[in-house]
Amino acid sequence: MYENLTTFEKQLAHFGDRVQVIVGLEVGGKLHADDAYKQIKDLVKELKKLRKQELKHGKDLDNFGFH
Repeated sequence: MYENLTTFEKQLAHFGDRVQVIVGLEVGGKLHADDAYKQIKDLVKELKKLRKQELKHGKDLDNFGFH
């Protein structure tokens, strides 16, 4: 499923998977809401950092809605 994706697309898919797990843990009472928020916030920072690297190397990410 992930074979033909760019690095950014792979990381975006991984981000979605991780958010699902974090939210599931929070909803299930295994993770405090503040901790879930911090973890997701950290994942967003990582994704933004990768986006900047991709843009720096001339990759077109306009299809993802990041402007």
